[in-house]
Amino acid sequence: MVETAVVMFFMLLPLTLGLIVLAEAAWTYHALVTLTRQGVQYAATHCFLDPGGSNVVAWMQANAPPFLDRPQLAGGQIQINVSYWTLDQADQLSIPFDGSGCAAACSPSCSPDAVTVGISGYQFMQLLPTLAAFGATSFAQGITVPSFSTTVEVEGAGGDAELGTSSQ
Repeated sequence: MVETAVVMFFMLLPLTLGLIVLAEAAWTYHALVTLTRQGVQYAATHCFLDPGGSNVVAWMQANAPPFLDRPQLAGGQIQINVSYWTLDQADQLSIPFDGSGCAAACSPSCSPDAVTVGISGYQFMQLLPTLAAFGATSFAQGITVPSFSTTVEVEGAGGDAELGTSSQ
């Protein structure tokens, strides 16, 4: 019985906790990737309002899929980056969209060609201090998730169904 208790405490319990942490990390990563994809789709089909994409960031914070670190979105620990692009016809390169010359927001004349939405600055910490107590000290500082982004072409061409504006 003593041997069984030692094996369970020093081998099976850390292994079980490790599997739980791995599953939770995969779930969180999937939620963040899904949020990025949904955010870029929202940005591509809604009006350009400002270079920082404040409407996109607000929508993403309000509509994030469930995951344990979701409060970090509103708290600013997870940065949401929105970049708009336009195609330079001469060089065939994407350059940052300059919306300063737009006469009015949400108009066909103020429409970028593409949008990129990315997430950066996220550090996965759930249950990792518990694993560190069992000797997995390499996880005590958390796992830094690399930045990732998604880019798509803008589809709305300045029209926005929610605001009732049309590009035609």
